[in-house]
Amino acid sequence: MIRLFIILALLLAGLIAGPYLIGQKGYVLIALGHWTVEMSVISLGLILIGAILAFLLLEWLIKRLLTLATGSRQWLGNWGERRRRKAFSQGLIALEENNLAEAEKQLARVDSDRFSGLNLLLAAQVALRSGQADKAREKWTQALDYPSCVLAARLHLSELALAQHNPAQALALLGELDDKQQHHPQVAAVWARALAASGKWRVLQEKLANWKKVLGRDAYQQWMFRAAQGILAEVASKEGANQLKAYWQELPRAQRHDPSYQAAYIQQLLAQRMDTDAEQLLVDWQSKGPHPLLLPLFRELKLPNPVKAIRTLEDWLKRDEKNAELLSVLGQLSAHAGDLRLAEKALSKALHLRPDHKESQQDRLRLAWVKEQQQDDKQALSLYKQSLAVRDG
Repeated sequence: MIRLFIILALLLAGLIAGPYLIGQKGYVLIALGHWTVEMSVISLGLILIGAILAFLLLEWLIKRLLTLATGSRQWLGNWGERRRRKAFSQGLIALEENNLAEAEKQLARVDSDRFSGLNLLLAAQVALRSGQADKAREKWTQALDYPSCVLAARLHLSELALAQHNPAQALALLGELDDKQQHHPQVAAVWARALAASGKWRVLQEKLANWKKVLGRDAYQQWMFRAAQGILAEVASKEGANQLKAYWQELPRAQRHDPSYQAAYIQQLLAQRMDTDAEQLLVDWQSKGPHPLLLPLFRELKLPNPVKAIRTLEDWLKRDEKNAELLSVLGQLSAHAGDLRLAEKALSKALHLRPDHKESQQDRLRLAWVKEQQQDDKQALSLYKQSLAVRDG
């Protein structure tokens, strides 16, 4: 705009001054060495205006050419970006279709920086599915350079270490995460597995105090049960049954009332064949009704006359006579005690109530064993055949 105003000003000046200059003999002399140029003032003015116009035209032309060149580069850049995005999409689709060779080919065309390392996570999955664990580790290690991929990459590297029976490496990788990442649900789950694989039961127990909400109630209870199993097993194996009972009494009240710890303690009593003590505790600790962690332990009692346990199960069945699980437990407990009539009655009713349940296969085998002990070979053989048919089906 400034140049346009200058040109208009010059033209306006020429229009005003032109009539006054017509007929004037003024001239301009330019001497350059042996060259001499002589012209009138009017000619000089026209030459200057022409030169300015030529300069402006040349400037416009150069800018236009530069714009066209820049636009070409931008178009080429956009085309390259579209090509990379297409390769990423095709690689992801190929991975979902389990076309591993195509997925690897497409993901190799992707620029990691433009995708913040996400392509490296996918490439690692391709390598792992192809049985190339070392290559998968390499890709996950490269993904650690991208902040958005650090958590996922460390989790995968930790799981790979666990799969290769190297829990110490898994714990080292998880320990490098920041405080916020260490309370991620998946991190807590993998960390618990690593501690269990390392046999660090007391450390696991301490960690679980902060992971209760993170893991969820069921997972927390299962891990607490495993931690308690490990700790009590260590005590029993090193110091024996009597020291195990003394250790139990020294535990904090909260732990002694935790069903996970109770179940683990009873398992150790049963392992030491202290079935009478185990029976009494199973009855006492389930005074308000059966607990899913404690109820199955009735199955493992091997006493000639488990009166308290049988009475407890029968009392529960009076309130819930169609509870197939209670009947199954009662049947197995009675079979161990040698009460074949009660075992037959309970197991038969349990099978009738849940013929297609996953536990029914075991109930058929238990009932077949009872029939065999009763010398009813025909019924025993029929039940064994039914078990085989269900298993093969």
